[in-house]
Formats: sequence, structure tokens, C-alpha cells
Amino acid sequence: MDMKRGILVGFWCLFCWVVQGQPETALQHLLDTEGLRHAAIGISVKRISDGREVVAYSSETALTPASVTKLLPTVWALQEKGANYRFSTSVYYTGTIDEGILSGDIVLQASGDPCPDSRYFPTCRLVRPLVEAIEKANIHRIVGNIWVEGALDGTDIPGSWPWEDVSNYYAALYLPFNYRDNTCILEFTTGRAGTPALLKSVIPVLPDIRIISEVKSDLRPADRAWIFGGPYSSQWIVKGTLPQNRASFQVKGAIHRPAAVFVHELTEELAKKGIEVKNGAGEASPRTTLFTLASPPLKEIVFHTNKASVNLFAEALGALVAGENWSEESVNWLAKNGIPADGAILKDACGLSPADAVPARVFTDLLIHAYRTLGETFVRSLPVGGVDGGLAGYCLQVPELKNNLRAKTGSMGGVRALAGYLTTRTGESLAFAILINHYTCTTSQLQQAVRNFLKTLL
Repeated sequence: MDMKRGILVGFWCLFCWVVQGQPETALQHLLDTEGLRHAAIGISVKRISDGREVVAYSSETALTPASVTKLLPTVWALQEKGANYRFSTSVYYTGTIDEGILSGDIVLQASGDPCPDSRYFPTCRLVRPLVEAIEKANIHRIVGNIWVEGALDGTDIPGSWPWEDVSNYYAALYLPFNYRDNTCILEFTTGRAGTPALLKSVIPVLPDIRIISEVKSDLRPADRAWIFGGPYSSQWIVKGTLPQNRASFQVKGAIHRPAAVFVHELTEELAKKGIEVKNGAGEASPRTTLFTLASPPLKEIVFHTNKASVNLFAEALGALVAGENWSEESVNWLAKNGIPADGAILKDACGLSPADAVPARVFTDLLIHAYRTLGETFVRSLPVGGVDGGLAGYCLQVPELKNNLRAKTGSMGGVRALAGYLTTRTGESLAFAILINHYTCTTSQLQQAVRNFLKTLL
């Protein structure tokens, strides 16, 4: 009997050794991938149930995480403000209304809401309901101005953002007043390769911005056009190439002065209704509330921040909880919540800064904290394997990952990162973070190595 028991115990130990050894073997295969051998790699995998480490490789090394950084402001904002928190933007009129004439201004108080007229929130509209509110107040003529109070506060570019990014849509600055995702569309027509591309239109109109196009048509099918200007410039230069022979090709840029765009569009809509705005010195007081816009609940902003990786929203959430001291306060918040962040450098909340550096272990600890304290409210915001396109490359030909992988991706030149949750075949939940910097293989080769590693964890 003792011999049988000994044999069973021996087989069990051998089985456990094989199972536990599989991730380590897969890890070695990942590290041996051509193009990753000289890369900087940090990996941390932990069980959510007890926080025990399953796999670790340079998990304490601070590496550039790109958009995986968004996990921090989304978790922090949900915990600090609650899932149902809403931004509130109020519009007032000053002075008095007499026989349909407003002797005063229309004033919008900037609140930091990133959602007005966002493409992610079709019902969060500002101009149309405001026009209706003005009509309801029986205002037919405005002897005064339309302006946004506090709109120019905080226009600094986050530390170390590359200059070539700043005027392109993904680097739209978060401001006290935001409108249309702070994004515009430049529509081009292209001819045969080598000929100048024609700039047809800019939507919305950008008041006081002159745009010079040096874009040419090209044989290559990709968008290789870049916008240069910045928040302090009244002139943009668009350089690069666009695919040849296109009747319409859109290039997205960043709106640096959304308040000016909003005032222009509101004035135009009022004119269509026969309401004249005669700029002049109107009465400054009293102030009467005309209209208040409530943003969607915070949980929905977090959802799109992670699902669509919206930098503007991430910066808004960072400002909401940390104010202007994101770099310092973010590390302090992690420590206060039992997540040591020694070595972490956080220049922004969205991960666009190449100077950001965070150890992989910080993300697994953060993910475990979020899973335990926020549950589905947070987890639902992460892209789903086999469902959301952003994870397609990491799930290719591995059907087992479908619906069992939920993770935030991050990418920039020489950087690929992935962090989230994995549900194993036995139903166990794992938190993981994989940060890869300075790789020289193709992205598809890197993703194949990562998905092979993830498969062994199932």
C-alpha cells in the first residue's frame, strides 16, 4: 500500500513539474524569438486568487508601456469618483433680455468634460440643445459676445510628447474645454504618384488657422501624411504622402483651440435661426443659467478609454483625479493602495510619452487590485480576445484565447505591450503584463511569440 501511494505521489509530482514547467519553457521560447533576443522584456503573471506569482521575467525592470499606461487613470478614476460620476458643463447668459434682445454675453464655463460632441457619445451634444435653449429664452438678438470661460487654462503639452505627434489626432491635447474630440478632418484628393495632393476641405472650420499642404500622391497605399503646427501656432504645414488616385482621402488632425471652433459653430447655427450676434460690450451681470450639459457616466468614459485607447479621455481622467501633478500623484496613489511603484516614471496618463517607464509587476498588482475592488465595472472596459480587433494579432490561430483573454494593448515605435486578464481551462483568473521594448522582428512575429506564451498559461 505504501509503495502504491509512493508511486502515485511520484506521478503527481511529475505531473505538477510538467504543468508548472510549461510556462517557463514557453517563456524561454519567447525570449529566443529572432528579433527579441536583444530586446528589453518584462513579464509578470500572477494568480488573482492569492496574488502568487506564476511567471516572472525582469518584472521589476521599468519599461515603456505605451497605451497600457491607461490602466492606471481608468482604475484610479473609477475608484476615486465612482462609476456614475458625471462632468457638468454650464452655459449662462449675462445681463438682461428685453423684447428679444440680450444685452449681455453667452458664457460657457469650462469644466474639463472631454465628451461634448464626441464621436463616442452621439447623444452628448452641445450646440444644438444650446441653440434650442437660446430660442426658448426668447432671445432673437445678442448684443454681446459668445465666449468660453477658462478655455485657455492648462494648454501645456504633456512632458516629452514627440513634436511630430502633437498636431495629429491621437495627440489631441486635453484642455479645460474640449469639443469634437479635439479632432478635425482634412480631406484630400490625390492624382498620380508624384503630383501634389489637393486639400479640399477642413471639417470643422478652424478659425484663424492657415494650412499649407506639401502632401504628394504616392504609390504606397498607406497614410504617410503628418501635420506640424502646435497649440501656439496660427499656421499648419502638412507634409508626407497619401495613396495615389483617390477622390477622397481623410487625414485627422488635432484641434488646439476647440473653444474658437465651438464659438464659430454656435454663431453659425444661431444665424441659421435668424439670431444675430452683434459682438460688443454687453452687461456683465447678473448671470442666469441657460443650459447645463451632463457627460455620460464615468464608467462609459472608462469603457471607451480602454476599448478604443482614446488618449484624450485618459488625460481627462488623469486630470480629474490628480490635477496638474500627475507624475507625482500617480506614483503616490499606487503606493497608498499597496502597489509599490519604485522605479516607475509616469509623464502622462495616456502612455503617448516615450519617457514613461513602468515595471510589469506594477501592472499585474494594479490589475489584481482593480479586479478585487471594481470587478466587472472595470473588466468590461478591456478589449476581448476573438471579439475586439485590437487583440486579433495576439489571438490568431489560438481559438482557446477567445473570450478568455481581456487585455489592453500598447504600441509605439519599437514598443509592444499587453496587460490584462486570462481565464484558464480550470476557470482560474490570472493577471498578466508583457512589456517589450526595442524589438527588431516583425510585429506579427512578436505577436506569435506572445500568443504561444499565453496559450501555455490556459
